[in-house]
Amino acid sequence: MTTRVERTDGKRSVAGPIERVDERDVLFARADLYRRFGDGAPQRDEYYEAHPSARELDEHIASNLHMAGGGGDFEHICTGILELPRLIARDDVVDGPPAPERVALSPEEASRLVKARAIALGADLVRTGPLRQEWTYSRVGRSFGDAEGFEPWGTPIDLSHHEHAISMGFRMDPDLNHTAPEFPTALATSAAYAIGAVVAVGLAGYIRSLGYSARAHHVYNYRLMPVPVAVDCGLGELSRAGFLMTRDFGLGLRLGTVTTDLPLEHDGPVDIGVQSFCERCGICADNCPVSAIPKGSKTEHNGTLRWKLEAESCYRYWSVVSTDCAICMTTCPWTKPDTWLHRGLTALATRAGAVAHLMVAAEKLFYGRPDPRGRGTAVGLSSVRPTRLRAHMRALGAAMVLLFLLGLWWGAGAGGPANVGSGGWGGYSLWMWWTLLGVATVWTFLAERTPRPALVALALFGAVSLALGSLWVW
Repeated sequence: MTTRVERTDGKRSVAGPIERVDERDVLFARADLYRRFGDGAPQRDEYYEAHPSARELDEHIASNLHMAGGGGDFEHICTGILELPRLIARDDVVDGPPAPERVALSPEEASRLVKARAIALGADLVRTGPLRQEWTYSRVGRSFGDAEGFEPWGTPIDLSHHEHAISMGFRMDPDLNHTAPEFPTALATSAAYAIGAVVAVGLAGYIRSLGYSARAHHVYNYRLMPVPVAVDCGLGELSRAGFLMTRDFGLGLRLGTVTTDLPLEHDGPVDIGVQSFCERCGICADNCPVSAIPKGSKTEHNGTLRWKLEAESCYRYWSVVSTDCAICMTTCPWTKPDTWLHRGLTALATRAGAVAHLMVAAEKLFYGRPDPRGRGTAVGLSSVRPTRLRAHMRALGAAMVLLFLLGLWWGAGAGGPANVGSGGWGGYSLWMWWTLLGVATVWTFLAERTPRPALVALALFGAVSLALGSLWVW
């Protein structure tokens, strides 16, 4: 159940004034000081004179972080995929002058049009909401070394002429994410960011063609923090891991944003049960190899009460595994393949109460604790393959119907109640439904290529099925 809430803080507990963040303090921008600016660059000297404690980590990351560096061909694939967002990151591409004549649209019509266009371009999720200026960066931190076409490092940012935001989610490939923290996770991230960049730029261009100002924000040219904007738009909620949690994809997505002065009908923030669930769960914190995710209660940070990810510890670990890790994503009970089993559990998880405890317990029992050194499942390019879950689920549905019909025929056509033993039809029906559920569950886990959950499900359902069958026969 998804509940829309009227509060403009999007389920964040506001504890005080919120100050705008300087993008130059973001870890990725700090990394650019080494990647894009040479030794002796005034930008580097200026920053580290003001922030001397940041130098050691930034030097370490610059020397040791090579995304997908252990993946051979993967490293080149990731570089190639991210070349597209680089090419469409210039300010004259993400922004530009609107058409001279405006198309008259009501907020309802405009929202419908931009959502339809975003989905047509490739967005998996899209919502609209207000652009709160406290979520915009105060100064430019990523400028590709002050390259031509980019606003220089440190330039003040002003998006006050945009009152509306369109937040879009792009799902990461579950097959690739499943290998976390090995190098295919970086490919999943790169692909989602690349699609997000194309869609954001295309959608902003479409809005400008209607005569309104619009700017795309994507991986190589953000002027805002996409997660809190997504929360205000109702795409999801802020999770314990510090990322956006959506009902559809859990943590397994990347974000793109368009800001505009086109009047839009706002979807508003939602309550899908993430706050109460994350309070009970903590699996991501338990599995984080560097304890970057807090295990306790929320604390105040920049005017809000939330769980605060220790970004520097997280980023340092990336240099160990040469990927963006993604262990928190893959261990989250919400971040699972799109199957009947996980859709049902996610729907139950949106309701606060004992179901959350059961879902957490099931996650630990079925999936266990991942090895932070890697699962050993990513072997060359063979692990890059399109998911076959949809075909498996169609086959599973057909098989379940066939098994059910066979069960009815055996129970009724082959002798009726006289052949169902002392348990009668009630016992037989219970046994048949339980067995069907067990077959469906095991098959689903096998289709996900997760052998441990399949074996656990086989053991649990098989034991109970044998017990029920014994009672029914005798």
